[in-house]
Amino acid sequence: MNKDKRGFTLIEISLFLAVTGLLFLSVTIGVQNSIYQQRYNDAVQSFADFLGDIYSQVLNVQSDGTGRSEYAIYGKMLTFGEQVEEGGAGGQTVYAYDVLGFAAGHDVFSKGGTTMSLLKKVKADVLEYVDDEGYRTVGLTQEFVPKWGSKIQKVDSFTDFEGTILVVRNPSSGTVQTFVRDDKIDVKQLLLAASGENYSILDSFLVAGELGFTMKDVNFCINPDGDNEMNNRTDVRITKNASNASGVVIMPRDDASNVCNKDS
Repeated sequence: MNKDKRGFTLIEISLFLAVTGLLFLSVTIGVQNSIYQQRYNDAVQSFADFLGDIYSQVLNVQSDGTGRSEYAIYGKMLTFGEQVEEGGAGGQTVYAYDVLGFAAGHDVFSKGGTTMSLLKKVKADVLEYVDDEGYRTVGLTQEFVPKWGSKIQKVDSFTDFEGTILVVRNPSSGTVQTFVRDDKIDVKQLLLAASGENYSILDSFLVAGELGFTMKDVNFCINPDGDNEMNNRTDVRITKNASNASGVVIMPRDDASNVCNKDS
Protein backbone atom coordinates (compact mmCIF):
# COMPACT_ATOMS: atom_id res chain seq x y z
CA MET A 1 0.00 0.00 0.00
CA ASN A 2 1.50 3.31 -1.03
CA LYS A 3 1.75 6.08 1.51
CA ASP A 4 2.27 9.71 0.65
CA LYS A 5 5.73 10.84 1.64
CA ARG A 6 5.97 14.57 2.03
CA GLY A 7 8.99 16.53 3.31
CA PHE A 8 9.33 20.16 4.35
CA THR A 9 9.12 22.68 1.60
CA LEU A 10 11.79 25.30 1.03
CA ILE A 11 9.41 27.97 2.28
CA GLU A 12 8.71 26.08 5.50
CA ILE A 13 12.41 25.56 6.14
CA SER A 14 13.08 29.25 5.47
CA LEU A 15 10.32 30.30 7.87
CA PHE A 16 11.65 27.95 10.55
CA LEU A 17 15.18 29.33 10.22
CA ALA A 18 13.92 32.91 10.25
CA VAL A 19 11.85 32.40 13.40
CA THR A 20 14.66 30.53 15.11
CA GLY A 21 17.12 33.29 14.18
CA LEU A 22 14.82 35.99 15.54
CA LEU A 23 14.36 34.10 18.80
CA PHE A 24 18.12 33.63 19.14
CA LEU A 25 18.75 37.30 18.36
CA SER A 26 16.18 38.51 20.88
CA VAL A 27 17.61 36.25 23.58
CA THR A 28 21.16 37.41 22.79
CA ILE A 29 20.18 41.09 22.89
CA GLY A 30 18.28 40.53 26.13
CA VAL A 31 21.29 38.86 27.74
CA GLN A 32 23.63 41.62 26.52
CA ASN A 33 21.31 44.34 27.86
CA SER A 34 21.05 42.50 31.16
CA ILE A 35 24.84 42.26 31.45
CA TYR A 36 25.20 45.93 30.50
CA GLN A 37 22.62 46.98 33.09
CA GLN A 38 24.19 44.84 35.80
CA ARG A 39 27.62 46.29 35.10
CA TYR A 40 26.22 49.80 35.33
CA ASN A 41 24.41 48.99 38.57
CA ASP A 42 27.67 47.59 39.95
CA ALA A 43 29.50 50.79 38.94
CA VAL A 44 26.93 52.97 40.71
CA GLN A 45 26.85 50.78 43.81
CA SER A 46 30.64 50.55 44.08
CA PHE A 47 30.92 54.36 44.02
CA ALA A 48 28.21 54.73 46.66
CA ASP A 49 29.92 52.04 48.76
CA PHE A 50 33.23 53.90 48.45
CA LEU A 51 31.64 57.11 49.74
CA GLY A 52 29.86 55.24 52.53
CA ASP A 53 33.11 53.59 53.56
CA ILE A 54 34.72 57.02 53.93
CA TYR A 55 32.13 57.89 56.60
CA SER A 56 32.71 54.57 58.34
CA GLN A 57 36.44 55.27 58.49
CA VAL A 58 35.86 58.75 59.92
CA LEU A 59 33.50 57.40 62.55
CA ASN A 60 35.85 54.54 63.43
CA VAL A 61 39.18 56.27 63.07
CA GLN A 62 42.29 54.18 63.55
CA SER A 63 45.91 55.10 64.06
CA ASP A 64 48.03 55.11 60.92
CA GLY A 65 50.73 53.23 62.83
CA THR A 66 53.50 55.79 62.43
CA GLY A 67 53.71 56.70 66.08
CA ARG A 68 53.23 60.43 65.54
CA SER A 69 51.60 61.11 68.89
CA GLU A 70 51.37 64.86 68.23
CA TYR A 71 48.94 64.28 65.37
CA ALA A 72 45.31 63.26 65.39
CA ILE A 73 43.25 62.10 62.42
CA TYR A 74 40.12 64.22 62.14
CA GLY A 75 38.60 62.90 58.95
CA LYS A 76 39.01 62.47 55.21
CA MET A 77 39.46 64.77 52.26
CA LEU A 78 38.30 63.59 48.82
CA THR A 79 39.60 65.23 45.66
CA PHE A 80 37.83 64.90 42.32
CA GLY A 81 39.64 65.88 39.12
CA GLU A 82 42.97 66.34 40.85
CA GLN A 83 45.85 67.23 38.55
CA VAL A 84 48.51 64.59 39.08
CA GLU A 85 51.00 65.45 36.36
CA GLU A 86 52.30 69.02 36.07
CA GLY A 87 50.57 70.70 33.15
CA GLY A 88 48.22 67.75 32.75
CA ALA A 89 44.48 67.52 33.08
CA GLY A 90 42.50 65.97 35.88
CA GLY A 91 40.99 62.54 35.57
CA GLN A 92 38.34 60.24 36.99
CA THR A 93 40.46 58.91 39.84
CA VAL A 94 39.18 59.99 43.25
CA TYR A 95 41.86 60.42 45.92
CA ALA A 96 41.15 60.07 49.66
CA TYR A 97 43.48 61.68 52.21
CA ASP A 98 43.54 61.59 55.97
CA VAL A 99 42.96 65.02 57.50
CA LEU A 100 45.59 65.40 60.22
CA GLY A 101 45.52 67.89 63.03
CA PHE A 102 48.17 69.28 65.33
CA ALA A 103 47.02 71.01 68.50
CA ALA A 104 49.22 73.95 69.49
CA GLY A 105 47.49 74.23 72.87
CA HIS A 106 45.31 71.90 74.90
CA ASP A 107 42.66 74.56 75.40
CA VAL A 108 41.75 74.41 71.72
CA PHE A 109 39.50 71.39 72.27
CA SER A 110 37.33 73.18 74.80
CA LYS A 111 36.65 76.20 72.63
CA GLY A 112 33.30 76.50 70.89
CA GLY A 113 32.73 77.11 67.20
CA THR A 114 32.06 75.28 63.97
CA THR A 115 34.04 72.28 62.82
CA MET A 116 35.76 74.50 60.27
CA SER A 117 36.97 77.05 62.83
CA LEU A 118 38.04 74.33 65.26
CA LEU A 119 39.96 72.47 62.58
CA LYS A 120 41.68 75.70 61.63
CA LYS A 121 42.68 76.21 65.27
CA VAL A 122 44.21 72.74 65.45
CA LYS A 123 45.98 73.31 62.14
CA ALA A 124 44.34 70.54 60.15
CA ASP A 125 46.27 69.41 57.12
CA VAL A 126 47.07 66.55 54.74
CA LEU A 127 50.82 67.06 54.89
CA GLU A 128 53.65 66.45 57.30
CA TYR A 129 57.00 68.19 57.33
CA VAL A 130 59.92 65.83 57.86
CA ASP A 131 63.44 67.11 58.53
CA ASP A 132 65.73 66.63 55.54
CA GLU A 133 62.80 65.31 53.50
CA GLY A 134 60.57 68.36 53.28
CA TYR A 135 56.85 67.89 52.90
CA ARG A 136 55.17 64.61 52.11
CA THR A 137 51.58 63.45 51.87
CA VAL A 138 51.04 61.27 54.87
CA GLY A 139 47.33 60.93 54.40
CA LEU A 140 46.79 59.30 50.98
CA THR A 141 44.78 56.24 51.94
CA GLN A 142 42.65 55.24 48.97
CA GLU A 143 42.15 55.71 45.26
CA PHE A 144 38.86 55.02 43.49
CA VAL A 145 38.29 54.62 39.74
CA PRO A 146 34.74 54.16 38.35
CA LYS A 147 34.03 50.65 37.08
CA TRP A 148 33.04 49.45 33.62
CA GLY A 149 33.84 52.71 31.82
CA SER A 150 31.25 54.76 33.71
CA LYS A 151 31.88 58.45 34.33
CA ILE A 152 31.38 60.68 37.38
CA GLN A 153 29.97 63.90 35.92
CA LYS A 154 28.56 67.28 36.87
CA VAL A 155 24.83 67.88 37.12
CA ASP A 156 24.53 70.54 34.44
CA SER A 157 27.01 69.11 31.93
CA PHE A 158 28.59 65.91 30.71
CA THR A 159 32.03 66.95 31.92
CA ASP A 160 34.06 65.30 34.69
CA PHE A 161 33.08 66.18 38.24
CA GLU A 162 35.65 68.39 39.95
CA GLY A 163 35.73 69.50 43.56
CA THR A 164 36.84 68.69 47.10
CA ILE A 165 34.89 67.16 49.97
CA LEU A 166 35.80 67.13 53.64
CA VAL A 167 34.22 64.50 55.89
CA VAL A 168 35.48 65.44 59.33
CA ARG A 169 34.74 65.04 63.03
CA ASN A 170 34.25 68.10 65.15
CA PRO A 171 37.27 68.15 67.54
CA SER A 172 35.01 69.31 70.36
CA SER A 173 31.80 67.28 70.01
CA GLY A 174 32.93 64.40 67.81
CA THR A 175 30.03 65.01 65.42
CA VAL A 176 30.79 64.15 61.79
CA GLN A 177 30.02 66.86 59.25
CA THR A 178 30.43 67.20 55.49
CA PHE A 179 31.88 70.27 53.78
CA VAL A 180 32.12 70.89 50.06
CA ARG A 181 34.35 72.99 47.87
CA ASP A 182 33.29 73.36 44.22
CA ASP A 183 36.89 73.81 43.07
CA LYS A 184 39.41 70.99 43.21
CA ILE A 185 42.54 71.09 45.36
CA ASP A 186 45.56 69.74 43.50
CA VAL A 187 47.33 68.20 46.50
CA LYS A 188 50.22 66.72 44.56
CA GLN A 189 50.98 69.96 42.72
CA LEU A 190 50.80 72.00 45.93
CA LEU A 191 53.11 69.49 47.57
CA LEU A 192 55.70 69.96 44.83
CA ALA A 193 55.54 73.73 45.32
CA ALA A 194 55.69 73.61 49.12
CA SER A 195 58.57 75.39 50.84
CA GLY A 196 59.41 76.27 54.41
CA GLU A 197 58.26 74.49 57.53
CA ASN A 198 54.98 76.35 57.99
CA TYR A 199 53.27 75.55 54.73
CA SER A 200 49.77 74.10 55.01
CA ILE A 201 47.56 72.91 52.16
CA LEU A 202 44.30 73.32 54.04
CA ASP A 203 45.13 76.47 56.00
CA SER A 204 43.79 78.90 53.41
CA PHE A 205 40.74 76.76 52.61
CA LEU A 206 39.34 76.09 56.10
CA VAL A 207 36.98 79.05 56.02
CA ALA A 208 33.34 79.23 54.98
CA GLY A 209 32.58 81.43 52.03
CA GLU A 210 33.16 81.87 48.34
CA LEU A 211 36.64 80.33 48.26
CA GLY A 212 36.27 77.95 51.15
CA PHE A 213 34.10 74.98 52.12
CA THR A 214 30.35 75.12 52.62
CA MET A 215 27.63 72.64 53.62
CA LYS A 216 25.25 71.62 50.83
CA ASP A 217 24.01 68.60 48.89
CA VAL A 218 26.52 67.12 46.45
CA ASN A 219 25.17 65.34 43.37
CA PHE A 220 27.36 63.02 41.33
CA CYS A 221 25.88 62.06 37.96
CA ILE A 222 27.00 58.55 37.03
CA ASN A 223 26.96 58.17 33.26
CA PRO A 224 27.03 54.57 31.92
CA ASP A 225 29.46 55.26 29.10
CA GLY A 226 30.12 59.00 28.92
CA ASP A 227 27.72 59.71 26.04
CA ASN A 228 25.79 62.98 26.06
CA GLU A 229 22.44 61.32 26.55
CA MET A 230 20.02 62.97 28.94
CA ASN A 231 17.75 60.81 31.15
CA ASN A 232 20.42 58.13 31.32
CA ARG A 233 22.38 59.06 34.46
CA THR A 234 21.98 57.93 38.05
CA ASP A 235 22.31 60.54 40.79
CA VAL A 236 24.53 59.49 43.72
CA ARG A 237 23.96 62.14 46.36
CA ILE A 238 25.68 63.15 49.58
CA THR A 239 23.07 65.01 51.57
CA LYS A 240 23.84 68.34 53.17
CA ASN A 241 23.70 67.08 56.74
CA ALA A 242 25.39 63.73 56.10
CA SER A 243 27.05 62.43 59.26
CA ASN A 244 27.33 58.74 58.40
CA ALA A 245 27.00 56.32 55.49
CA SER A 246 23.21 56.78 55.40
CA GLY A 247 23.83 60.28 54.05
CA VAL A 248 24.94 58.71 50.74
CA VAL A 249 21.80 58.09 48.66
CA ILE A 250 21.34 56.55 45.20
CA MET A 251 18.56 58.30 43.25
CA PRO A 252 17.18 56.05 40.46
CA ARG A 253 17.42 57.35 36.92
CA ASP A 254 13.63 57.62 36.60
CA ASP A 255 13.15 59.28 40.00
CA ALA A 256 11.61 62.77 39.88
CA SER A 257 14.22 64.08 42.34
CA ASN A 258 17.12 62.85 40.20
CA VAL A 259 18.70 66.20 39.26
CA CYS A 260 21.06 64.53 36.80
CA ASN A 261 18.28 63.94 34.28
CA LYS A 262 16.74 67.39 34.19
CA ASP A 263 17.49 69.96 31.55
CA SER A 264 19.50 72.83 33.01
